[in-house]
Amino acid sequence: MHKSFSRREVLKTIGWGVTASSLNYSSPLGAQEKSVSDSNRTNRNLLTTVRPIEISDPLSNPYMGWGLWAGIRYYTGQRFTVDYNTVGFGDDAPLFNWVLIDWMWSDLEPTRGVYHWDDLDTIINYWSHRKKQIELRVWVTDDPGWNGAPGNTACPDWLWEAGVRFHRYTGEGHSAKREPDYTDPSYAKLYLPKLQQLLTRLAERYDKEDSPIILWGVMGYGQWGEWHTLWSHYLWPGIQVKHEVLANLVRMYATTFKVGKPSISYCFDWDNKQVKSLRDFIYRQALDVALEEGFAFARHGFIDGLDTWDTEFMRKYWRGNPMWAEGNWPYTDIKNDGIHGTFNENLDVMLAWHSNYAHFYMDAASYQRALREDKDVLERGLRAGGLGYRLVPLSLSWPKELPAGHLLVLRHSWVNRNVGRLYVRHPLKLYLTDAEGNTKFSEADPGFDPISWVCGQTYSGISVFHLPKNLPSGTYDVRIALVDLFSGEPVIQLGIQGQDSVRRYKVGEIRILTG
Repeated sequence: MHKSFSRREVLKTIGWGVTASSLNYSSPLGAQEKSVSDSNRTNRNLLTTVRPIEISDPLSNPYMGWGLWAGIRYYTGQRFTVDYNTVGFGDDAPLFNWVLIDWMWSDLEPTRGVYHWDDLDTIINYWSHRKKQIELRVWVTDDPGWNGAPGNTACPDWLWEAGVRFHRYTGEGHSAKREPDYTDPSYAKLYLPKLQQLLTRLAERYDKEDSPIILWGVMGYGQWGEWHTLWSHYLWPGIQVKHEVLANLVRMYATTFKVGKPSISYCFDWDNKQVKSLRDFIYRQALDVALEEGFAFARHGFIDGLDTWDTEFMRKYWRGNPMWAEGNWPYTDIKNDGIHGTFNENLDVMLAWHSNYAHFYMDAASYQRALREDKDVLERGLRAGGLGYRLVPLSLSWPKELPAGHLLVLRHSWVNRNVGRLYVRHPLKLYLTDAEGNTKFSEADPGFDPISWVCGQTYSGISVFHLPKNLPSGTYDVRIALVDLFSGEPVIQLGIQGQDSVRRYKVGEIRILTG
């Protein structure tokens, strides 16, 4: 919330009932105007009002957009080298802002208590240095295979040797598979403590304020990390038992990872025909606990796997939780098979589902092909009306001149042009700079909070900044930025002209007088 000030009118400008004359401003910032004060008012009531010019360029921003894929094993079971997962992409993937990294427990801890971090660290560091955020999804149950391929071994053999009982089934790849027996006593006694140890080690290593890992894939139940047993048809003794087991897993992730946000799938399970209502669907999958904990929600299975209750779930909760959409088929399958919709159509459905994140299996080869054949679709997903958020200041007003030591009151209105939300708070920061962009004053408004902004509405507010008494008199450029809450550095690209080399936006000028 903003501080409370006196009821005295601080400023007036166009749009708030005051006539004004136009002022030509030789910059690409758009129309700049000033209010004309009555003769008995001081100069501090002369206002500058700017309406920035919007741009149509694709914007790749944090907490949204297209995702690359990296992992030690592909969905077919094929092994990939570290080089393939890094330099193999050929460039820094400017249209992609995050990377889904899939890793197997069996590869991370092949021997009980002995962890192999080097390859994972190398991939994380490589993409982090290229300013990509990461979702880390460690597979800890099983992999049923894909399109006849046998898949991978998710659980290390030492788990079964330690006495964890398993449920056998035939996977999608037509090979014998096994998953933990979720209701056998060994699951709670042996499996869950070992899983907790693994998650704790992961959190100690990667769950930090400066970590690039922003999402943790919630696993521990089902096939493909999708929170269902569509292939094994695991038979629960009752709905309440299923809820209790899955809720325990959800709470384990919630209590272990404190910085990155857990992301859980909300696909339907094999018992979907028994579901009677949205409430029933949510309870069976323990999504009620995930909602309480503020998880992100991942919907695997676009475009031809959508159903009733997951659709209703999305419609009800997308305004409060970030939505994550994964293509039902890998990118190469969409291009080769021709029966799962076009790439454009897949994007259309993802947009209709208010997705912040969009993902296909964009490994290095798929990425290079997508740039050749579908760059226009990738760019469309990042333009107005696209994935995630696109924040645009419609107008900004501030005093034309102020004495040093006084309050600088900035009135602003904004719109979000895209289908999702910026769900992590980024304060609005004001800069006064010289003509070369050197900062002479800066301050952030911690009360600025765009996390509830959705497409189709205009949001107005007032920010108050405290000019120091020793600020030298003169004319300064006014720049704004949305900054990281912890570092204070600009990180969000806005949909307007005027961006400088460090993601600040020059919007006008102000004259500072001797205090």
